[in-house]
Amino acid sequence: MLEPQKALALYHVMLTARLLDQFELAAVNRGEAWFHISGSGHESSAILNEFLQDQDWLSCHYRDKALLLGRGVSSQEFLNALYGNAESYSGGRQMNPFTSCRARNVMNMSIPVGNGALQCVGVATSIRSQPDNPIVLCSIGDGTSQQGEVLEAIAEAVRSQLPVLFFIQDNQLAVSTKTRGKTFFSHPDAEPEEFYGLPIHRVDGREVLQARQHLAPVIEQVRASRGPAIVIFRTCRLDNHSNADDQSLYRSVHDLEQSRLEDDPLGRLENALLESGITDLQLDEIKSAIQIRLAAEESRAKSGGQPTAVKTVKAALPDVLEGKFNPAACQPAFVNCTMRQAINRVLRHHLSSNHSVFLYGEDIEDPKGDVFGVTRDLSNEFSGRVLNSPLSESTIVGLSIGRALAGDKPVCFIQFADFIPHALNQIMSELATLYWRSNGEWSAPVIVMIACGAYRPGLGPFHAQSMEALMAQVPGLDVFYPSNAGDAAGLLNSAFLSGRPSIFFYPKNALNRPEDRAPENIGQYFLPIGDAIQVRKGNDLSLLAWGNTLQICLRVAVELSKLEIDCDVIDLACISPWDKEAVLKSVQKTGRMIVVEENTHTCGFGAEVAATVAESATRPVLIRRITGPDSYLPFNFDNQRALLPSFESILATAAELLDLDLDWQT
Repeated sequence: MLEPQKALALYHVMLTARLLDQFELAAVNRGEAWFHISGSGHESSAILNEFLQDQDWLSCHYRDKALLLGRGVSSQEFLNALYGNAESYSGGRQMNPFTSCRARNVMNMSIPVGNGALQCVGVATSIRSQPDNPIVLCSIGDGTSQQGEVLEAIAEAVRSQLPVLFFIQDNQLAVSTKTRGKTFFSHPDAEPEEFYGLPIHRVDGREVLQARQHLAPVIEQVRASRGPAIVIFRTCRLDNHSNADDQSLYRSVHDLEQSRLEDDPLGRLENALLESGITDLQLDEIKSAIQIRLAAEESRAKSGGQPTAVKTVKAALPDVLEGKFNPAACQPAFVNCTMRQAINRVLRHHLSSNHSVFLYGEDIEDPKGDVFGVTRDLSNEFSGRVLNSPLSESTIVGLSIGRALAGDKPVCFIQFADFIPHALNQIMSELATLYWRSNGEWSAPVIVMIACGAYRPGLGPFHAQSMEALMAQVPGLDVFYPSNAGDAAGLLNSAFLSGRPSIFFYPKNALNRPEDRAPENIGQYFLPIGDAIQVRKGNDLSLLAWGNTLQICLRVAVELSKLEIDCDVIDLACISPWDKEAVLKSVQKTGRMIVVEENTHTCGFGAEVAATVAESATRPVLIRRITGPDSYLPFNFDNQRALLPSFESILATAAELLDLDLDWQT
């Protein structure tokens, strides 16, 4: 039995959460606030605080108000978030129930439910060997438990034996959908006793004092064994899913009344306190004091001031990076080096100089060392820091985000750009948004390395795509796409120092060109993020490209130079941010531009470049785009080449813009 004073303290936290719900809903009903999600019926999760320690990490359910209050997040912070004021933790950016608190290791909640589960295993991977035995709480709902990424997270926690408590709050509703018989822990004809080999601990959270006794040994087991556990914590949902919901449409009057009378954990705790000798007067005094405090805090929240609307999504680049771009540093001695070797050497440099750097992806350990050899010999040299992942792109990226949250410097690998869709949720909803949605409180400077592109035999519809336009449309990401070894080295070094999430495309057809060159002192070579690279100067025609198509444009420029036609050849190199000024300066000179990319024509990144030139150039500019088709690339290599930008198609388009007659000699 919990000591009376501790029971009263628990009651105070749970009652504060309940009354805070009432204040929030009243504000919404008055039209003073806009959104509310109730935690009423879930307050018993606060009992976890008795067993959690300061060094532990929490990824919380959006109904975990009582748990968070007990952790030390103030009711004032909840009210600031309700009104979206300038003092709220996110500066009015994040929807109010989805909070975070870095000072207390409360990870930033994401509205796509279940996304945090893979990040939990990433955090656990980073902290599992710390001497004070921290654990990670992954608190989710019963509906969320069926998200694929939650199931992947449990699988990874079991595979790698990670100290994660998967705490699933089961109110048997996913908004309006009944979940009983529809989850991994509740089948139509049975209630399984284990999942992925883990025992399923079932705890009735409606009876909070008894729940405490069942939770204590489970949490101690996670802390002591450094392995995972699953708790199904039975709760009830007393209110609508949110203020936009009306549960009377799908719950009977009897069901609602029964929940309020029999399932309410706060009501049960109150009865237990009265039975132990606490008086109604004492409980009334506690309630009155909380209401007075919340009213004062709400008044402060209303006058908290409006946050400033900003268009900036990314963190500012650090001064140390800006200091790397002096002329002497940017013009070192170059030596023969393929792009594959350049990337490998840069990775080796950062693994050597920073113990928090780790590499994670499919087949990257030796002896394979990546399917293209990019990581060859690194796992032999840096044991335990270059690791093969499971065959799961969402796990690769999600776990890496978690490790970044815990202070590591992750570099993760997606084997082919075609497999980006498997990881899109973690990239678009998490990696890209985290810094912005937390108002800079959190960041995840993960580098995602992606082999991409076509122009080589043996590929096909799921091994030959370039998806830079898709990534460029996601605010918050730096997107790189070098065309040669030296630029790959300079940009990758800059990505390491940027402190920002990066998508680093590298064209597999350019990995092993023997004529490529890179700086001898490769770890000290940096290129500015967002600057285009002037490859060739000219006044007659601007050729703009990146990746594989850059070399083809250079061949065209050389051919045209035989006619004393000089091309301005620009390698964009960075897709986001991209160098608008350099492009506009070039077309102001030439009045003609061809943008060449192997991506699809519709919504390819070249369309963005062309639109910017059309809008911003102060002289007439003839614009043409040469792209891949709005189709898929076939396995047949002759067919593949016929569909991609080529020397012939670029030269023919250049001839058109330059009013030249073109006669192909066979």
